Amino acid sequence: MKILHIGQMIGGLDVYIRNTIMYSECVNEYIIVHGKDDNNSPVEKDGKVVKEYKTSLCRELNIWKDAKSVIQALKIVLQEQPDLIHCHSAKGGCVGRVVGFITRVPTFYTPHAFSFLCTQSRLKRTLYLFIERMTRLNAHLLACSESELMLGKDFVHYKDDMAHVWSNAIPDLSPNIKQEEVKQNNYFCFIGRPSYQKNPYFFVNVAKDVHERHPDISILLLGVGYHSPDIENMKAMISKYGLDTVVKIIPWLNHTEVLKYIKNTLFYLTVARYEGLPLAVLEAMSFGKCIIASDVLGNKDCVKDMYNGRLLPLEKTIFVETICNLIENKELMHRYGNNSRKLFEERFLITKRIKELDVIYKSLLRITKRY
Repeated sequence: MKILHIGQMIGGLDVYIRNTIMYSECVNEYIIVHGKDDNNSPVEKDGKVVKEYKTSLCRELNIWKDAKSVIQALKIVLQEQPDLIHCHSAKGGCVGRVVGFITRVPTFYTPHAFSFLCTQSRLKRTLYLFIERMTRLNAHLLACSESELMLGKDFVHYKDDMAHVWSNAIPDLSPNIKQEEVKQNNYFCFIGRPSYQKNPYFFVNVAKDVHERHPDISILLLGVGYHSPDIENMKAMISKYGLDTVVKIIPWLNHTEVLKYIKNTLFYLTVARYEGLPLAVLEAMSFGKCIIASDVLGNKDCVKDMYNGRLLPLEKTIFVETICNLIENKELMHRYGNNSRKLFEERFLITKRIKELDVIYKSLLRITKRY
């Protein structure tokens, strides 16, 4: 079976595509079509480098580049003749679904958080939802969480037989990071680009009030770099509050360096407005960390309130009180962390769950009489 992935190899999407290829137990051939500016490292499978094509695929709306991406992807598909296309996120999803429709290659689309969630503007939400609906075409939805599956059915109008779910999963990360490599600091962290989705101004306001009660605790924001539209306003806010030495903005790092920070954090925090199913939370769970998370789509698929952490409404005082209580109650924090590890092993360990993805791939090919 030849599987062609289309999507930008950046951040969590890079991790998702890389992991599903590396840990697949089937003898498949893989091809990756991504943006020419993605700057990703090669993906290896069974000692061989996976074939990649660089195209004009980019995040921002650009009619010329988007049209060019479709033409480039179409040529690649006609040349490679894949059995199946798996396209990712809004832009890769549009390109992949259009190409799959034209070539009649069975296609899966994984949104990794639908595009219509990414803005406060009612007009833009309506436009993005319209685009999602119009580009369904003949593709199947492959949601990365139960929440995403529900959104796909209820809002984008995927029919039951065209909607599937394979929840995000990752490998066990604990053995990969040695203790002596870990950053030694008294901190908690959040991974998220300063953008609407990750709620950066709420994060700074929470950090300010936590610092007033626990001035010895540092607060780290990682993942800053690619597409961080709110970074300058966030920095100005941090300076205004006098938090420059408290809230530390860590520039974009490679994945291994990020994991070093996660391994030694007191607990993991996320104040995102929405998620698909956050890989950073799963990584923290792999390290046995307590999770304090906003009670939103995606987070609620991997955090059980008062079991492996807390699911909280996006209200500053509630977050501040919860964080401070956990800092002052290490026993509770450790209990939540131990439960995180248990939940991770039960539901999100990729070596236990990768077979399900291979079965889903094969089921679509059987439906289309290609396997």
